[in-house]
Amino acid sequence: MARRSKAEGAETTAVAPISVSLRPVAIEQPEAESIEVEGLPAEWQAADVLGGLPPSPVFETPGEAIFGLFVGVRDNVGPNNSRVYEIMAHKGPDQKPELTAVWGSTALDRMFDSALPKVQAGDRIGIVYLGERPTKRNQNPVKLFKLLVKRPNDAAATTMGSNGVGTKATKAPEVVNPGSK
Repeated sequence: MARRSKAEGAETTAVAPISVSLRPVAIEQPEAESIEVEGLPAEWQAADVLGGLPPSPVFETPGEAIFGLFVGVRDNVGPNNSRVYEIMAHKGPDQKPELTAVWGSTALDRMFDSALPKVQAGDRIGIVYLGERPTKRNQNPVKLFKLLVKRPNDAAATTMGSNGVGTKATKAPEVVNPGSK
């Protein structure tokens, strides 16, 4: 639906609000390489081998979400110099939190950049996938997200929409395990 602004005579497009039902997002564990190191002292034989990135959520269906404790951000990762947001998140209701890597996108990066005050380690965050919208230049569709931030001393969550505008929410949404009802 296009409307003309009387003041400027410019054409604007009205965007319908997006409504989604929350559900946990699937988290994929990258294939681990088997690495053997000879000559390790006995105390290091059973140590975890760390490398690469932690598992990542795969956002495919609107409403998929991940909630957890923000750990930090890595810049210039991979061939596209992307951002990766690290979150301590639960994979399921009865599991302990694990470090999870959420790949940045133009929309998600803009929300993190425009959050005031900036999202910091220790903030509780939620990332909700809202779906895709086509671009004007016929490129890959843009993935839309909602970023929720709950600061340690904040009673209300700050919501960053895909437009980068922050608003206060009275309560952060909770992800319900679909199999628990």
